[in-house]
Amino acid sequence: MKNKAVNRLIALGTTLTILLCGCGGTEKPAVGSAPDRETQTAASQSAAAGENAATGETPVAGENTNEDMITFTFSKSSYPSVTLPEGQTPDDNVVLDYIRDNYQVDMKLAWQAEGSEYNNKLSLNIASGNLPDIFYCNDYRTFLQLAQNGLLADLTDIYEENISDTIKGIDASYGGRNLEPVTIDGRLMAIPAGNLDGQQDVLWLRKDWLDNLGLEVPKTMEDLEKVLTAFVEEDPDGNGVDDTTGLTVDATKPVARYNHAFGLEPIFYAFGVYPNYWMEDENGEIYYGSTDERMKEVLTLLQDWYKKGLIDRQFATRIGSGETEAVFTSGQSGAYFGAGHANYTDAFTNNPDIELVAVAAPLDGSGKYNYVLPEPTSSMLCISSKCADPARAVKIIGIGNDLYRGFDEKANEIFNAAGIASSSNGRRAVFPQGSVTYDYFDIIEKLGKAVKENIETGSYTEYEGMTQYDKDQVVLATQYADGSDKTELSFKSYYYRYVGSNLLSGSEMNPHEAAYYYTTDSSASLQAELDTLEQEMYLSIIIGEKSVDYFDGFVTQWKNIGGDTLLEEVKQVLGR
Repeated sequence: MKNKAVNRLIALGTTLTILLCGCGGTEKPAVGSAPDRETQTAASQSAAAGENAATGETPVAGENTNEDMITFTFSKSSYPSVTLPEGQTPDDNVVLDYIRDNYQVDMKLAWQAEGSEYNNKLSLNIASGNLPDIFYCNDYRTFLQLAQNGLLADLTDIYEENISDTIKGIDASYGGRNLEPVTIDGRLMAIPAGNLDGQQDVLWLRKDWLDNLGLEVPKTMEDLEKVLTAFVEEDPDGNGVDDTTGLTVDATKPVARYNHAFGLEPIFYAFGVYPNYWMEDENGEIYYGSTDERMKEVLTLLQDWYKKGLIDRQFATRIGSGETEAVFTSGQSGAYFGAGHANYTDAFTNNPDIELVAVAAPLDGSGKYNYVLPEPTSSMLCISSKCADPARAVKIIGIGNDLYRGFDEKANEIFNAAGIASSSNGRRAVFPQGSVTYDYFDIIEKLGKAVKENIETGSYTEYEGMTQYDKDQVVLATQYADGSDKTELSFKSYYYRYVGSNLLSGSEMNPHEAAYYYTTDSSASLQAELDTLEQEMYLSIIIGEKSVDYFDGFVTQWKNIGGDTLLEEVKQVLGR
């Protein structure tokens, strides 16, 4: 999204009044915080000490001792379910002590809140003019409104000099894509946590079933239909009972966006159709992908597959927590779409002989595997325009990230001794940045390559950004491959890092950029009804309650109840 687009969005005239009623959305972590690099053990943190992967140098504790003590207030999301070690609390812990004693920065927790309550409380802070010096923001509209009203510090002239080398390297890996949405009129107004590549959905199949039936992994749509038919009709588990199904599908949201387990998105993408995204056609026109006329061809195929039983015939009724996942993990199903990390240890527990394969399928007519890149950022750390020293605030954010990643030996010894390094949420509960983490755009692919190299050659080449957690993943995946460790943890590591992640380097991968990723002025009042209408359309057509021709009526209704309004606002944002 271009800077001029952001400027036009600001010019739409939203006011802070909207914040009081429109910031109640549920909190979600950045895509990059999917279970790829977050769950670090205490041992990993300790072993990581002193290994600054970005610079090869350990940050020097106490490097700012010649500076006067300064106090920064901050807010963050809370983790009330986390049990912290005795003596450690979110506002009084060894991390905050270490930052104060070694960097002359006293971090004071102004407030914290859980989930949607965080945004509500942030709204009240904005309205009262009482923002903390450093605060978490996970709503892009809120960020824009803050920037519009002069409530954020301008970081443009202080960012490069003060941010850590680690985050500089991370920014470089995005090619500026993560910084662009938070750059207004050419001025940098926040520190974004970008979303990682490598979490696009791929096709997961029971390879043991393929082998039992003498089938090759599919490539085309026709290949996939053949495989699903065999999974349903030819007793792939060999138990002599008609108890298997084909594709496992999410009933509550059969079609969504990036990193969506049990969705149907790759089927649409193979037809060049991109539902749920604002796209640009070959003539430069903006449109909503779910209203593309070519949707009808895909819906016709999916309805036919459902009639044939190639899609789980009970999927529409599986709306309870864990019910969809259980179709696969129980051994009923042999196929689903999901990201590399979307492999489930219950499948291993319930089916000890299971073998999975990840496939970039179905391909389009040109032999490409289409997918849409994630939004450039979905969360960020902001610095208030009232902050006494924004430059030091930027610096301490970078230092905090390096401490979180384990690049300070002395700090790690202290943190580990206090027992706070045992879980990702435990660390988030005590670190001032909370749920905001920074990582390299291509880190999932890099780690996958290292795992592959080690499994196949016995050694691997370290890369920029490699942490001890990454090295542990290499070991776990290798141990599963050589049979020395068949635990659930090594199972998950092997299938994520070796099987799933190594698809990412394939020449068939064909990423697309959406024209626009974020909400507009009217989204708060219109989006929920539009989304409900859309999901009901998918379900009713796929299961045959309505004909494919109903799609035309859906498009008309979608436009009439607010879709056209959103479309015009998106066009205004993009200057079309």
